Amino acid sequence: MSRRAPRTSRRPVALRMLALSLELCRQAQSLSSHLQKVDHPLIEWLPAIDDWLAELLRLEGRGDYCGNTCARCKSELAEFHCKDCMDLRLYCRSCTVELHAQAPLHRISVLQHFVKTSLKDLGLRIQLGHPPGSICIAPARAFNDDFVIIDTSGIHCVALDFCGCETAHAHTVQLLRHRLLPATPTSPKTTGTFRLVQMFQLLPLQSKVSGWEFYQCLTRSTDNTGLDDVKDRYLSFMRMMREWRHLKMLKRAARGHDPGGVASTTQGSCAILCPACPHPGKNLPPDWQNVAQTNGMCWLYCLFVAMDANFHLRRKDVSDDKNDPGLNHGYSYFVEEKAYKSYLATYSNLVSEDKSSCHDHEAIKLAQRKGAKDLAATGLGTVECSRHDMKRPCSVGDLQKGERYGTLSSYFTDYSLIKHSYRYWTRHLFDRFAKYRWKLTFGPDPIQFLFLIPKFHLPAHQDSCQYKYSFNYHCGCGRTDGEAPERGWAWADPLASSTREMGPGSRRDLIDDAFADYNWRKICRMAVTFLRKIKEAERERRTQVTEFDELSATIPTSLLEQWTTNVVALEEHSVATVRLQLTAEDEVAAADSTAVTLIADISASRLLSIGFELEESQRRLREAIAKLGAHSTDLQRAKIKEQQNALQRRLDAWVQIQAVYMLFVPKLRQEAQVSTPEKAQLFMPSQIPAPYVCGIDVLQYEWRLHFAQAFKILDDLRRHLRLRTSLRKLKEHFARGVRTTMRALGVVAKAKEHIKGDSTQYHAARSALEALASRLQVQPGWDDEDVREMQSDPDSGVSEGRRSLSWIWRMPGVIAEDDSEGVNEAALHIEWCKSRARVNRWSEECELLQEEMRRVTAFHEWQANWWIDRIGSCVTLNQQRPSDRDSHLEGASAYARRQCRIRCTLKDSCSKAWKYVPQWLSDSYKS
Repeated sequence: MSRRAPRTSRRPVALRMLALSLELCRQAQSLSSHLQKVDHPLIEWLPAIDDWLAELLRLEGRGDYCGNTCARCKSELAEFHCKDCMDLRLYCRSCTVELHAQAPLHRISVLQHFVKTSLKDLGLRIQLGHPPGSICIAPARAFNDDFVIIDTSGIHCVALDFCGCETAHAHTVQLLRHRLLPATPTSPKTTGTFRLVQMFQLLPLQSKVSGWEFYQCLTRSTDNTGLDDVKDRYLSFMRMMREWRHLKMLKRAARGHDPGGVASTTQGSCAILCPACPHPGKNLPPDWQNVAQTNGMCWLYCLFVAMDANFHLRRKDVSDDKNDPGLNHGYSYFVEEKAYKSYLATYSNLVSEDKSSCHDHEAIKLAQRKGAKDLAATGLGTVECSRHDMKRPCSVGDLQKGERYGTLSSYFTDYSLIKHSYRYWTRHLFDRFAKYRWKLTFGPDPIQFLFLIPKFHLPAHQDSCQYKYSFNYHCGCGRTDGEAPERGWAWADPLASSTREMGPGSRRDLIDDAFADYNWRKICRMAVTFLRKIKEAERERRTQVTEFDELSATIPTSLLEQWTTNVVALEEHSVATVRLQLTAEDEVAAADSTAVTLIADISASRLLSIGFELEESQRRLREAIAKLGAHSTDLQRAKIKEQQNALQRRLDAWVQIQAVYMLFVPKLRQEAQVSTPEKAQLFMPSQIPAPYVCGIDVLQYEWRLHFAQAFKILDDLRRHLRLRTSLRKLKEHFARGVRTTMRALGVVAKAKEHIKGDSTQYHAARSALEALASRLQVQPGWDDEDVREMQSDPDSGVSEGRRSLSWIWRMPGVIAEDDSEGVNEAALHIEWCKSRARVNRWSEECELLQEEMRRVTAFHEWQANWWIDRIGSCVTLNQQRPSDRDSHLEGASAYARRQCRIRCTLKDSCSKAWKYVPQWLSDSYKS
């Protein structure tokens, strides 16, 4: 018995385990089948098609409500059904009208096969000017009792009564207070619901659907057979949309909170600003200029802008400003039209259009073409923030005949330090500014420019431009690519199908609204966008730092120190850097009351900087005159004369300021008696004769500028010498025959001309340095025989064993590139410099993003406080009733609080998303 018991007890357990396993398998199969259905809901829906179709057909009848009496009064015949109400029961005529007193735009059908009818046919009248359910003692019917309300559900003919009481408001006011937007201010017969215009304001920006297509959709929603006589109110609808967009723009810019009203609106004040760009007084510290100069971080507060044109957004010559005037008047992104056309009439032909000597870009081709006869505008030009891809106030305008100098210059916006992405526009820039009579100052300070080429466009330029104007090799640029306009055009191009047929005013207003929406969506996504960018920047920074350290470890210490010194010297001794340092020193001296400034707008350092620009203009003009020849045409001589006149005007202005700082110069100038401006002596401090003495500060300023100029000239000279070496080698290896050889010699001769020009410039700079160097140590002397390549010339007569390397190649900035210097070392040197540049750019990007994050939150806080300041104020209206004044003030205050809350919410969202970024970056730097 004791042995058999375990056998009998184990058998039920085994059976239970088997049953449990089978149940688990069944459940697993059921779960797997359910998951398959969930993963493919459309496949799961297929068996239910008949059921769903039957329900749709059932809704065409009475459904569960088959009685003949009204579901409300229980007495009258039930024969009317509403398609828009959730209630599916049928009602009598009077009950249907009463139930829809506050829903007058619902669609009604009658019992006989549910034929379409309307609430107007049933006797419903919409009463304005009174609360719902109230009756006006003196109702005034709409003109001819033919009133149309356009809604998202269709186009509705309604019976509408205005209030005719003694205290009644104007008809348009009564409509607006019922959320109906009238199409005309006088005797309105057509309105659109706020729901309709709000939807269509966003719909074209998301789907790029045109107004005509949307209106046709409304027409078909009203009657999809085309048999009914649907009222055609397309023109009224488009007019209402223009009114709505303009009103919303003014409302969001707090123009209704200004007692002066719309008349006091300033240019660009309705544009949505970029929170991440620097805005003094809004998102920058009070002492940001002093902090930037003290820490050497001026690039953190500079403005990055890009200029570009779009030839898809053209407009046909279908109307004019008289028949289709714009409403915005330069309040937003488009420049003010009258001032813009006046500017073009004055300056568009003042500067001749130069053909590009660098690349064959399509935009430059279009700049030289004649405009089409049927086009009023060949495209759109803009200046925008190139780091955050946002449109700037008053920076958009129509193009005439491509990207012309005068047209694009009118969109340009000043700032204290600008990094600009448009290379072609910068040719002869300051000469054009002088002709345009522009004052390039930010307050009392001169504007500092750095012109670069966007990265995508850079390969189309010649090799010298690819290094000189690259974002990758300039300090303080981070990972900016300058291609922001192209991204914006990709979004805006589909609007062309609507805007090309519009009149000028309609087109400008629509594009203003589109750019406002574009900027606002960028602002709403900044929390996520900046977090993604900072993560990518820090990851790449760590990678680049690691690779750079590994590369540096393979280089001998002495060579590494030499390379570092050379690169740092090149970065520190640029002319732009020295000018920026002098400007910063002027500001510090002004704060200490030790500045050498006798004129408020022009300091001594600025005076000398302008003098350098005049010397360069004189040199170029002399070269142009030398190339004229004996058989020059009248047009060529006229152009030279125009350049001489422009240079003379600049000289006259400069001489007047120079006389304030150097009192003895007018006497010296009278003795000189020079007839032409290109030969006029400027009497810089280094050119002053011995009896006269300039201040030591002025001498130091000129020394530093000439020293930086000499570095730049040497860099250009070395580049041209290497170019001549390469051209000679190509001629020796590939030039065969007289024709090819002569062409090759011509190319080499051009390189020699550049070398000669560099030598002349350096001689002038060297002479000035020697004149200023009585108490300063200078570099070794210069002889013409020092101007030679790194490799010896076969025709020079000097053997390789006796060849000496010119001091030109031993100055900072030289990179050995020929075989005699070692190919591996040269390649390693170049790669080391590029690796160092990558590390610096990614490190700068991390610092720029951190500063931009701080600026975004500071800007949202400033904007919230800005709205708080507008609580309790509103526009002052003529003949306004006291009761209306109170209600207007309450509404304006409520809107200001709502906008303040939106900005506070955006700030909190950004702060929450970026909460751990500083700690994360700090830990990354430590590791």
